[in-house]
Amino acid sequence: MARKSFDANKKVGSQKDYDMRYNTPKNLVIDLLKLIPFEKEDFVVDAGSGTTKVWFNCIPTTNKVEVELDEGKDFYKYDKQVDWVVGNPPFPQFIGFLFKSADICRKGFGFLTNHSRINLLTPKRLEDLQKKGFYLNKIEIFGCKDWFGRYYFLLFTREENKGIGFSRTN
Repeated sequence: MARKSFDANKKVGSQKDYDMRYNTPKNLVIDLLKLIPFEKEDFVVDAGSGTTKVWFNCIPTTNKVEVELDEGKDFYKYDKQVDWVVGNPPFPQFIGFLFKSADICRKGFGFLTNHSRINLLTPKRLEDLQKKGFYLNKIEIFGCKDWFGRYYFLLFTREENKGIGFSRTN
């Protein structure tokens, strides 16, 4: 599909042939995956492998699978227990991927996101993830010369966090 320029005056879903997918640079994926305490035998899912499969190819374990909707594999329908889920999910589905991961992970999950998705990470949602046993433990903030703005890699684990907090008022 040919990629067209985004028209800010129109809704994304209504723009014919506009593609919101962006490939993550391999060197960035390698650096981000180093933030995850993988063990040799860990079972890892790339939750949205895309066309380049860069996350999947860089996962440092051999026990891994990829899930890609364009290939008929819907992450929301994935029902096996795994140790880790990683990737660069479609930004509009970021929160859904967090909660789906919390349902199937034994150890944790790490996702790349942007500033607008960070704003969706409300104290209520963080509290709900904690009720499922997952705590936000790392935030890696970076710029990518191929993309505009700042990006964030968020790592959730079962280890209770004493450094990253949030508060909620009624």
